[in-house]
Amino acid sequence: MTNIEMPRLDRDGVEDRSFGRLGRAWSHLRQHGLLEPIRLVHRHGLGASLGFVRRNIRHIVADRLARKWDRQHNVDTAGSIQLGALNVVGPHRAKGNEAVCTSPKTFDFIMKSLPRDLDDHTFIDIGSGKSRTLLLASRYPFAGIIGVEFARELVDIARSNIERFSDPSQKCRALSVVEADAATYDFPDAPLVVYFYNPFSKDVFDIVLRNLVASLERRPRDCFIIYGSSSHRAIDWARPAIRETGIFRELPAPAMPGFLDAVRTIDYAVFQVQAAA
Repeated sequence: MTNIEMPRLDRDGVEDRSFGRLGRAWSHLRQHGLLEPIRLVHRHGLGASLGFVRRNIRHIVADRLARKWDRQHNVDTAGSIQLGALNVVGPHRAKGNEAVCTSPKTFDFIMKSLPRDLDDHTFIDIGSGKSRTLLLASRYPFAGIIGVEFARELVDIARSNIERFSDPSQKCRALSVVEADAATYDFPDAPLVVYFYNPFSKDVFDIVLRNLVASLERRPRDCFIIYGSSSHRAIDWARPAIRETGIFRELPAPAMPGFLDAVRTIDYAVFQVQAAA
């Protein structure tokens, strides 16, 4: 009889692949025998095998720190949430990436690359998932904070998180989530900080970027783009795409350190719309 591993669900009932890594490893050993690690090292080499172990240890540590942060703030934002079984708005389900949260230390490090006087700017997270980045942004004095998310279950979780969030350092309480395909989203006329954490494939990003540029051309205003990626090397195509619009300049930004609360180290770039000549 074949054992079928059931998907692990988070407390809101969506599939979360961050759960049970140690359990899956133990189950694999029980199925294949205690000599399986030796066979895997022989097959893949010592360097690759040690790298695999390091990545999994880092993932487990970061995931536990993320869930500790959630408990401290009475929310549910952690995990690696799969899109396959979720109710999605629009035609781009297959173009979206799993929903993962930005670590607090990573977000604060990125924010150091922006000026401090952003109290008239609206922060927008494209592909906002369960709202972790929105909540982190609320500790800064933005005029408003908006998440754009196309999975209905994640929208519901995010809205619940916003209601429950408890942090004495919160400076912005004007948080909202829009249920929409990012390719159809109309950007507000306010000065903007637009955040992307590798939410979808290049073809969808190109549409969103064109829409943003068109909005800025209709109503010229200050705008920053933050693009981060920790997989798929998305930064390698996002950075030139933003440059090629001809209206953004890249700002100096230090390399991201390896924070314990981050599953992976993010490669990122920060851009600001160029002032009219």
